[in-house]
Amino acid sequence: MDVRYLKNTYPDFPRKGDNTAAYDEEPIKDLISTYVKSILETCKPQKEDRGDLYVGNAGIAYMFWKLSRSRHTRDLWPTALQHASTFIRKAKANAELFKRRSSLQSYSFLCGSAGIYAVSAAISEALKDPQGLSKDLASFRAAMPSDKDTGGCDEILVGRAGYLSGCYWLNDVLADQKIPDEDLIAVCQDIVASGRQYSAKNHSHLPLMYAFHGTEYLGAAHGLSGILHMLLESPWFRKGHSLASESSLFDISAPADVLHDLKRSIDCILTLQNDEGNFPITLEEGNDRRLVQWCHGAPGVVYLLAKAYLIFKEHKYLQAIERSADCVWRRGFLRKGPGICHGVAGNAYVFLLLFRLTHDTIYLYRAHKFMELLTSDEFKQKARVPDRPHSLYEGVAGTVCYLVDLLEPEEAHFPFMDVFH
Repeated sequence: MDVRYLKNTYPDFPRKGDNTAAYDEEPIKDLISTYVKSILETCKPQKEDRGDLYVGNAGIAYMFWKLSRSRHTRDLWPTALQHASTFIRKAKANAELFKRRSSLQSYSFLCGSAGIYAVSAAISEALKDPQGLSKDLASFRAAMPSDKDTGGCDEILVGRAGYLSGCYWLNDVLADQKIPDEDLIAVCQDIVASGRQYSAKNHSHLPLMYAFHGTEYLGAAHGLSGILHMLLESPWFRKGHSLASESSLFDISAPADVLHDLKRSIDCILTLQNDEGNFPITLEEGNDRRLVQWCHGAPGVVYLLAKAYLIFKEHKYLQAIERSADCVWRRGFLRKGPGICHGVAGNAYVFLLLFRLTHDTIYLYRAHKFMELLTSDEFKQKARVPDRPHSLYEGVAGTVCYLVDLLEPEEAHFPFMDVFH
């Protein structure tokens, strides 16, 4: 057994295609309460906290905001929105200090100030604070990357693609579209130009390629799949507009050369999946498939493949996601902890994605078994404690988001990566 994960001893769902399964909500709500109480008792907003979405106060604020929106949990935690406001105020108070001492780009979403202001905007609107909403949006828009940012990076955690994910999220959750299409397309054009330039300079066989600190990552956090996914979420692929055919749900307005490069790059990634269902960590080390987690490996690549499947309607993408899910079922009980970046909840989101794509309850069954694992004695004894055990991406705040989505699987999506938006 690989020491990175616990052995999955659960029997797999025996009736593939049987859509009659029902699950008790109470164990899920009990686990949510346990985690939230732990956060409130232990994780006080600290002055030295950098505040960001990834491991800071803004991520915990996002969790409380999500609790306040769900019909299943808003009564369970009626003060959730007030807690969200408290945590986001602390994050904003530190945002300027963090920006001055950080080397991150101003448009860094998950690991910088842009994400703080995005979540604050959503909370301000929920609190019916138009003045606060206006200020938050102005701060977020001020970070918009431009073609002058030639030294910037493109990946999800700190780069342009991450900023795009925040734009899409804000346009989804706020009452009106706040980020206009022309701004979104301008960023996408810069990302495409950057990928082409790097590919040409380094003689890559992919028409679009990127590197983070000199490494050609393929995963969702630092790599190619996360970047390409955000390009597919752009106004170039608009859902529900002047359908080209009855079988299509997307009006594709991407320039022909961009569409060609995107599609070819996605299909190149697809060829790297092994028989087990996993993907390499980097392009340079094609045989290194040790990691099965959102940031590196199949659990993050599936979101690119899902969006490609929804847009292009090619069954090969769905088949690849199903192989990935089988890999996660075998090797996804991670010992790294409960979080969504490199933990159990992040892997379990793969099953909720496939449930929405296929409506097959084998995947809902698997998602519930990953929830059960979190309460098992073996996991409690053998799982590692993350550096930020209450945070959104490493800790239990992200796990709470997963559990909320498990209560409403028809609407579930990994934070800031909703392929159905």
